[in-house]
Amino acid sequence: MFKGVKGIVALAAAAVVVVAIAYADYVSTRAQPSAGQMAAASDPAARLRITLDPKNFQGNVREAYEIAGRDPTLLAQLHCYCGCDKAIGHKNLLDCYRDTHGSRCAICVGEAHDAEAMAGRGVPVERIRDALRARYAHGS
Repeated sequence: MFKGVKGIVALAAAAVVVVAIAYADYVSTRAQPSAGQMAAASDPAARLRITLDPKNFQGNVREAYEIAGRDPTLLAQLHCYCGCDKAIGHKNLLDCYRDTHGSRCAICVGEAHDAEAMAGRGVPVERIRDALRARYAHGS
């Protein structure tokens, strides 16, 4: 029996060594974060960047998901006027791009495109909000 216990202990020790070596190899071969990724990790808005992959979509919808990925802070400051806040609990326009809702809603897509265009011209977020409300609050 002593031989059997010794054998089990030796096998367990060998397994631990193999796992430790594999883990060390895994850690050493992982890509090191870029300066941009490290800056993003310290950026409080980094957690806002959780949106679906634009490659899953086409056309204007894909562009809207790309906008959400590029400027999540802008979209997080804007209300979506399609009614998804009441229907599915979205808190802002960015939420539409965290799931597939934005892919099925012309209002969400239009708001994202309009918001990016206005922000690109230097329009302050308060004026962007007003413009989106005027255009989309009535479902058009």
